[in-house]
Amino acid sequence: MLGRFLELALVVEDPGTAWQRYQQYGFAAAETGDVWSHAYGVVACRGFALGLHARGAEPFSIVFVRPDVAALHRDMADCGVQIEQARLGSDVFNELALREPGGKLLRVLEARSFSPPAETPDHTRFGMFASLSLPCRHLDEAADFWRQLGFEITAIRDPWEGFAVPGTPLAYHKGRWLPEPALLFDQAADGIDSLIDDAGLQRDFALDSLGEREHSVLRTAEDLAVIVLG
Repeated sequence: MLGRFLELALVVEDPGTAWQRYQQYGFAAAETGDVWSHAYGVVACRGFALGLHARGAEPFSIVFVRPDVAALHRDMADCGVQIEQARLGSDVFNELALREPGGKLLRVLEARSFSPPAETPDHTRFGMFASLSLPCRHLDEAADFWRQLGFEITAIRDPWEGFAVPGTPLAYHKGRWLPEPALLFDQAADGIDSLIDDAGLQRDFALDSLGEREHSVLRTAEDLAVIVLG
């Protein structure tokens, strides 16, 4: 119903500097269009794209894209899905906004805002992308939300109990285990110490919720948690 995942959108102080930094981490640069009037850059790896914006309604949002957003608005109203904001019309760039159960903003655009890179890397220096894992209080409630939007749900137990939303990079974990979203990657090729030496990355405390599972928690300059699984 929502369409295809487009990007994780972050509002950052200097999109150009952040854009260059993520390329140093092994992401590929994408070509952006003129949809937005503010500075905007995109980097991507297989299964995931990160949009870096100079402005935005919120610092963190998850963006989907699909045609005929007006029809989606009607379908959601029929299903009882609460829409937070709708911008619709023949003279505007159509967009819907709603909230997932953890409170993060979901946005649906009528057209892409960038073109995928000609070559999207399978691995970054963090490793292979696994998921964008979101916290929620009740996994069942979050699963029901995505089912209502027409998505199938797959239970997962690695690296922790939760579920994935197939066809998207999204997964869910219990908020008490980690109260913030995190990017999960498998097997950093260069080693964690090499990553720590690069500007803009800091090592954070290991997570008790991952038990004996080998992992490292990094934090980017944008205060985004990155979990590298061993």
